[in-house]
Amino acid sequence: MNGRNEQAQRYTALAADIEARWQRRWAEDGTFWSPNPAGPLSPGFERMAGRKPLYVLDMFAYPSGIGLHVGHPLGYLATDVFARFARMNGRHVLHAFGYDAFGLPAEQFAIDTGQHPRVTTEENITIMREQLRRLGMGHDTRREFATSDPGYYRWTQWIFGRIYGSWCDERTGRARPVADLIAEFETGQRATQDGRPWAELTDAERRRVVDGRRLAYLSDEPVNWCPALGTVLANEEVTAEGRSSVGDHPVNRRQMRQWMLRITAFAGRLADDLDLVDWPESIKRMQRNWIRTPDGTLRLRDWLFSRQRYWGEPFPIVYDRAGQPVLLPDEMLPVELPAMTDFRPVPSPEGAVEHDGRGETDTDVIPPLGRAPGWSTVEIDLGDGRQIYRRELNTMPQWAGSCWYDLRYLDPSDDEALADPVNEAYWMARPGRPGGVDLYVGGAEHAVLHLLYARFWHKVLYDLGYASTSEPFARLVNQGYVLADAFTDERGRYVPAGEVVTTADGSPTYRGKPVTRRAGKMGKSLKNGISPDEICRRYGADTLRVYEMGMGPLDADRQWRPEDISGAHRFLQRLWRAVVSEQTGRPAVSDEEPDEATSRLLHATIAAVRADFGELKFNTAIARLTELTTAAARITARDGVLPRAIAEPLVLMVAPLAPHIAEELWHRLGHAGTLAYEEFPRPDPALAVAPVVRLPVQVNGKTRFVLPVRPGADRADIEQALRAAPEFASLTGDRAIDRIVIVPGRIVSVLMR
Repeated sequence: MNGRNEQAQRYTALAADIEARWQRRWAEDGTFWSPNPAGPLSPGFERMAGRKPLYVLDMFAYPSGIGLHVGHPLGYLATDVFARFARMNGRHVLHAFGYDAFGLPAEQFAIDTGQHPRVTTEENITIMREQLRRLGMGHDTRREFATSDPGYYRWTQWIFGRIYGSWCDERTGRARPVADLIAEFETGQRATQDGRPWAELTDAERRRVVDGRRLAYLSDEPVNWCPALGTVLANEEVTAEGRSSVGDHPVNRRQMRQWMLRITAFAGRLADDLDLVDWPESIKRMQRNWIRTPDGTLRLRDWLFSRQRYWGEPFPIVYDRAGQPVLLPDEMLPVELPAMTDFRPVPSPEGAVEHDGRGETDTDVIPPLGRAPGWSTVEIDLGDGRQIYRRELNTMPQWAGSCWYDLRYLDPSDDEALADPVNEAYWMARPGRPGGVDLYVGGAEHAVLHLLYARFWHKVLYDLGYASTSEPFARLVNQGYVLADAFTDERGRYVPAGEVVTTADGSPTYRGKPVTRRAGKMGKSLKNGISPDEICRRYGADTLRVYEMGMGPLDADRQWRPEDISGAHRFLQRLWRAVVSEQTGRPAVSDEEPDEATSRLLHATIAAVRADFGELKFNTAIARLTELTTAAARITARDGVLPRAIAEPLVLMVAPLAPHIAEELWHRLGHAGTLAYEEFPRPDPALAVAPVVRLPVQVNGKTRFVLPVRPGADRADIEQALRAAPEFASLTGDRAIDRIVIVPGRIVSVLMR
């Protein structure tokens, strides 16, 4: 075969076609569809008989206009690898993805550009959806939704209605329907606040008593008011300098009538039930401090739930002639956002309103919904004939839709309930455990607000019988940040890192002027984001997957080093050459049994990789797979073929990390179907425990610990094992190492200052 055809059979030449073809096949075959036990998504459930359910979830993604940078997929890739591994171990895996689409950024963009936030949001979702597909994510795409979909926020409004219609029984700390409270007043089981019998109270007095106990209530509250944004902000949306985190505008304190949610009534349960979940201790500590710290800065307050903006969920509330709130019946949901083109805050004709203790004034603002033609009032029949009601003009905060999305993934096409109780219990309930999502992965920045709010909503739904578990997320893992170089100009402003040029002497410049290099979290604010698209075009998605998973422990921050990506690519090239002939494109395998040393290496690798995948230690799993792949490539180079007994388990172990190349190799090895449901290799216990050599490690002449290595390990292998040893890290710390002397099979000596 000539050189041109040989080049065509190399992995680098084939990677893009392989990945596109398998992504297309997964989509056409519904490979990652997870059938429910009941309802519209139930076809195929019988195929999952005997498999235990496993629910894997990523924190909601916000669809940014620039799409993903390479820091975003870190958690998404981790859950995908784990879900694929679990699927190969006989679990019925649910892994879905959706978009947290409401909020200030999209609305501010609409104000700046004139483009409707729905258009912007849908365009951004399209970008992100394509990027995730390009990365080979194994999501059940039938379950995808955005919080801005009316079919979704109909149920967000429905949940608000249940919260509004409930109170917290202080005797049990649980939510109960307001009808129960009224019944207790009527029968004398519960006394009114002033001790008067219920029958002696007027209708207005009865209403005040009941409304004063609701979990959702109206109250005049001191709030953070941002005139430029025209909305109230939560404390967490205001910087230490007293400015808005969105737009950096001045924020003032003023009194406003707002919807509040009585989360404080659940403070005890929210703190105590942290003992039930498998979460990082640091996150538990932050939540407990937020709930219980008595100094006023971290203490839990009722949730201020109103926003004076357009791009959010409308409240399912109208006001009668007396100004009293009335909950709309379920059959009138969703209350959809009206069509609008101008979302800017506009001063109201009432003029100046005092807003702080110094007597300073500011103009009041009409919420955007107040300017929507035909929106402010509505004529409907709520049981007393057709009457005119005034609508609630505020919208819910962005947090609302992200409080319960884990439940909607379970049954997204159900029009009769949040989720069919059969489906909800199947995916969430776990005998002997509090239940909830089996693995929830996301950033530590959501340690308090999102997680606390979601737990509150879930407990209300649990108390009312709409959820079968007391907690929404059984296991939580926080992925680290991807760090990257950022650059500032002479004014201290960040400049686009991608446009910085390094001069001959190594100095960075931007448009011909020197800039200062800084380290920081990759993201839009530091202008140092790197799109995964370019990495995928140059190397392939599998290379990016392996590189990101191999950069370090999942929960640790890691520095983005473009020069190291080629190492992950070489690993996949080596894997390809070990299994496929680059001369013919056919498998280079034999039915010969491997020698004992290779068999021991294989089974030791299987045992280690199984354990590492189960514990989300993907970086160490990759190290073991790299060692086995190197040995396999040497065999193929020496003998021209690789024993099938090595090739097939190697491909199956690589599959969760690099699914496209693994699927292609599995197909070329003669298998017709996808390997997504093939059994993950299991080790032979007799072969998995390889003999080891224990080398004494001296630090500055004194033996400190013993390092186990495999027989025959060379200097490079021994040094790699040394640097990976926890004892080495604890002994050396930040001290400078002068020299490492290795005598294979005998001793290791570390000299340092």
